[in-house]
Amino acid sequence: MASGRRVGHRQVWARDSMISLLGGRLVEDPEIQSALGASVALLKQHRTAAGGIPNNVDCATGRPNFRAYADGGLWWIIGSTLIAPDPGTVREVLGWYECQDVDQSGLLSMQESCDWQDLFCTRGKGLYLNCLYVLALRVAAGLVESADPEEGRRRRLRAERTAQAVNAAFWYAGDGNLLRHMVHTFSTESQGTEDSLGRKRWLPEKRYLAGESYYLPYLGFRAAGEWFDSFGNLLAILAGVADGPRTAAILDFMPRYAVDRWPVRSLTPSVQPGDPDWRDYYGTLNAPDCYHNGGVWPFLGGFYVAALVAAGRHEAASRALDALAELNRRGEFNEWHHGASGEPMGVRDQAWSAGMYLFAYECVRRGRVAAPFGC
Repeated sequence: MASGRRVGHRQVWARDSMISLLGGRLVEDPEIQSALGASVALLKQHRTAAGGIPNNVDCATGRPNFRAYADGGLWWIIGSTLIAPDPGTVREVLGWYECQDVDQSGLLSMQESCDWQDLFCTRGKGLYLNCLYVLALRVAAGLVESADPEEGRRRRLRAERTAQAVNAAFWYAGDGNLLRHMVHTFSTESQGTEDSLGRKRWLPEKRYLAGESYYLPYLGFRAAGEWFDSFGNLLAILAGVADGPRTAAILDFMPRYAVDRWPVRSLTPSVQPGDPDWRDYYGTLNAPDCYHNGGVWPFLGGFYVAALVAAGRHEAASRALDALAELNRRGEFNEWHHGASGEPMGVRDQAWSAGMYLFAYECVRRGRVAAPFGC
């Protein structure tokens, strides 16, 4: 379950349980291994006829929930392949995801608030979702390529196509030009500032981080997110989407804007009331520096440590691991902390906070990033 407290998230969440598995599988404890295997099996059992993996399954009622549907299946592919390989079901799940490439661009599309930020404005083509797709495709390729080299080759080609599309569409060059991030929404072949009839197109103006280089968080219809999405940019590194210069730009950006504080804040700058990405449903939970809107998530700190190791920044990774250990001591493996004060704000004993600390520890100890990264 997502958290072990009496008051907490009592469901088996696809993303939480599979991210917990990354580190949990490294622990030689029969009870933990049994729980991880049961989670893989439960999620598989409740998949749709089309191959969709549920967002979560309620432990009390046994009912699956599919609302925040976008990323759970990709995490299930990754997690199941690590401990219970199932090529047939992986094939079904990937078939469902192929249908989410609605415009045949190589990129997955999603509705608003349907990935791990399930109470936030990410929509359209999400950075995190598509980097995760690249990783899942590469993991799936490794699963079958010895038995079926042609299927493995097709999956690696699709992963490469998606990675190239992410770099072409999401990488912002710090030049204020948002045109190339909008062209996927044009209905005609003309990709300039005027349409095929010579009419001037409306384009948004870059207001935040205009001089920085990083991957934009999402691409919507004639819209693009402007904030720095920590999870998406870190996954771009770990999934092999970002090359050396882009990796360096991302990791240099994070301390410059204190994204690495504690670590790691989910995004910067926080979305403020009145911004295009502000929503009334944020309420008090997604106030600036809170929850998805700039809150500190310990599980993200684990991905940050791993990205530093992947980039060869071993001293920085060791320091970040120490900071993450202190954060987890302070919050008792809390779900999230306030982005400015570091105060624990969520539910304690959060499974993915513990699992990703274990994963980060192993990356630092070994001096390399453990599977599934580097496939």
